[in-house]
Amino acid sequence: MPADAQVKQQLLTRKTVLDMLIDMEVEPGAKWRMRIQPPGEWPGEEWSWLPGSAVDSQSGLALITRTIAPATPEPLLAIAPPFPFTQYGEFADFTSLVDLLKHHWTVAIILLRLGNFSFGIAEDEKLEIHKAGGRYVKNRQRKGGQSAARFVRNREKAIQQLFDQVADVALSRIQAHDGKIDWLVFGGDRNVILQFMKRLTLPDGLTDRVAPWRVPVERPGFDELKHAVTSAWSCRVWERPQELG
Repeated sequence: MPADAQVKQQLLTRKTVLDMLIDMEVEPGAKWRMRIQPPGEWPGEEWSWLPGSAVDSQSGLALITRTIAPATPEPLLAIAPPFPFTQYGEFADFTSLVDLLKHHWTVAIILLRLGNFSFGIAEDEKLEIHKAGGRYVKNRQRKGGQSAARFVRNREKAIQQLFDQVADVALSRIQAHDGKIDWLVFGGDRNVILQFMKRLTLPDGLTDRVAPWRVPVERPGFDELKHAVTSAWSCRVWERPQELG
C-alpha cells in the first residue's frame, strides 16, 4: 500500500450502516458481492490494506466488493458488526448483514472506571433500565514506607468495594429482568474491566455472551450510558483508500 494511502475507519450507527447498504444496492450499474469471514482469517491479497484490528475482529468481518463493468471487482468496504455473525460464506446481496443488524437483541451494559460506574439494560437499542453510582478511589501516594503500604491497602479496599457495588447492581437487575439477556457489553478502562471481570460471577450462560467490542466512555453516568447504547449497536467500518484507485 502506498505510504500516503490511509485507511478510513469509522464507528457508524446501526441506522447509518443500514441506510448506506440501501444506497449501495441502488447504485446504477454496480454489482455487489459480500464475503463473511470468521475472526482472524486472512482475507486475501486484495484486502491487504486492511489493518490488523479489522482482520482480527472477534465479531467476524463482512468484505464488500463492487463491480462496475467493464472494470474489475473493487474491494471497497469491510464491516465488523457489533455482535458476531452466525454464518459465513459468499453472498450476492447484503441480507445476512442486514438481518443481523435488525435482529432484536437485549443487551446489558456496564460502564466502569475507577470511581464511577453505570449500568443499563437496553432492548433493541432503547434504554429500559439504568443505574449509576460510584465510590472514591485515591490515585496517588507520594510518601513511602508504612504510609505507602497503608495507601495501597486502602486503595485496594476501595476498589473492591466499588467492584462489589457494581456487581450487586448489575447482577440483581439482570436476574430480575423478565427475559433473556443476549449480550453483556462493557465500556471504560480496559485494565479496570479486566480486574472486575476476574471477580465477577456471571449468571449461567452469560459468560459466553460478552460482546467482542468495548464501547467508548469518558466518565460513566446516565448521559454516557445513553451514548453507550448507540455505540453497542454500531459497526466498525473500514473504507478502501482512494489512493489505491
